[in-house]
Amino acid sequence: MDYRSKARRAWLRLIALGVAVAALVVGGGVLAVNSAGDSASSAPRTKPSAGRSKANGPAPGGKRYTPATARSARIVKPRSAKNGIGIDFPHTAVGATSAAVSYWTDLSYIDDQAAERQLRTIAVSPSDPVVRDMVSSVRKLRESVGLPPSGGPPNEITFTTQVKAVQARSLDSQGNVIGVWMNFDRYATIPDKESGGPLKDQQDYLIVTWRDGDWKVTQAPEWERKLPEPRSYDPDSFAAFEDGWREVTNV
Repeated sequence: MDYRSKARRAWLRLIALGVAVAALVVGGGVLAVNSAGDSASSAPRTKPSAGRSKANGPAPGGKRYTPATARSARIVKPRSAKNGIGIDFPHTAVGATSAAVSYWTDLSYIDDQAAERQLRTIAVSPSDPVVRDMVSSVRKLRESVGLPPSGGPPNEITFTTQVKAVQARSLDSQGNVIGVWMNFDRYATIPDKESGGPLKDQQDYLIVTWRDGDWKVTQAPEWERKLPEPRSYDPDSFAAFEDGWREVTNV
């Protein structure tokens, strides 16, 4: 499946701008990135829906909230790190959501070798489809902006991901498999300069399952099929709150 690659077309334009600006700053030539930028879609990724998420309904007493007016989702920090990514989260719903947010924030989306080390650390197993698919996605993105398929960030360019809101759903009866949708912004920077405008309000997800004492990422088809597509996130929407979206402020 190549849906992870398709999902990241939304930020090809950002990578193209960042790489081009970095090339100019260091005195190199401008890469041929116009075609990649023009083809990039700004729409968030969606997946085949297994049915709409059930709304939580009005709050007790009839008061209605939006993500902006409700209590934020609690996020805890990883208790340790390995291979450039935080690990060791508590076996709780908060721990599952925190793991997904932390992984999404820390994952490398431009350095395929770093991404592979990270994914092998946080995946259920090295053979899980998430490792192959996400590393392949990074390599295809690199090629799309004129870079070699394998390598590190060009000219000190870095990418920063800021998760703004989450929607978590248990996919099993024990709460040991959690699908976490995230709304996020992504920025490209080089030293002392921001490379173009950020990608705003992107939407994607990770599925995490409790395994070997930590929350591990998986793309096992049985869980992918059970993850419903959420409503679009809007901080001022009653429907978004009732669908389970919560702001993240402690990341």
